[in-house]
Amino acid sequence: NAFSVQYHPEATPGPHDSRYLFDEFISLIKKDLNKN
Repeated sequence: NAFSVQYHPEATPGPHDSRYLFDEFISLIKKDLNKN
C-alpha cells in the first residue's frame, strides 16, 4: 500500500483541513496490524 498527498496540507488554511488524511493513514495502519 502507498499513501501520498499532492499538496502541502500544512499550507492550507485552518487547523483541521487535512485531518481526514491522518484519519485515513491511521485506519490503514490499524487494518495492517490486524491482518497478522
